[in-house]
Amino acid sequence: MAKRINFFATRDDMISILSKLEERFSNGLKYVQCGKNELISYAAVKDIPNLGMLNEKHSEISFLIMCNEDEVTTNANGQVYQGNNLNSMEFDPSGISADGTGLIHGVFAIMEDNEISTELFKAVKKIMNSECAKVRGWYIGKEAEGLYGKLRFICIGINEPEEYDFRITET
Repeated sequence: MAKRINFFATRDDMISILSKLEERFSNGLKYVQCGKNELISYAAVKDIPNLGMLNEKHSEISFLIMCNEDEVTTNANGQVYQGNNLNSMEFDPSGISADGTGLIHGVFAIMEDNEISTELFKAVKKIMNSECAKVRGWYIGKEAEGLYGKLRFICIGINEPEEYDFRITET
């Protein structure tokens, strides 16, 4: 069963949250980029280039968070996806749009309730409950909270009408 957490976070918010997750897994975690024809992996969230920056929509870039000891499986085209790596949690970073007008939401998600993916998901949710505000089921990082009202909080993409944006207070 798929589970997901939607969030708005800056680079520093994501580093704070995911560094705490990295500390909880003593054998280490890795961040494996999805959808590429080459295996691109990072040992820590702080190593991901351009973290916290997106062009115009959510899910532009996606990673699998996996335990270091787990082998990465690719599809027939040599690409990495969660469907081939069920012992993982998907991480689509949040980010400020290229034009600087919006903060685009991010996602943590699992496809299957197995021991490893469930442990990753529960751990990140626990950290987010202590590190973020929660508004109508969405998590908002501490630094991101300060951007509300200054930037659009974008749920779909920068080119979508503003009425689709996330609002902390319902109108």
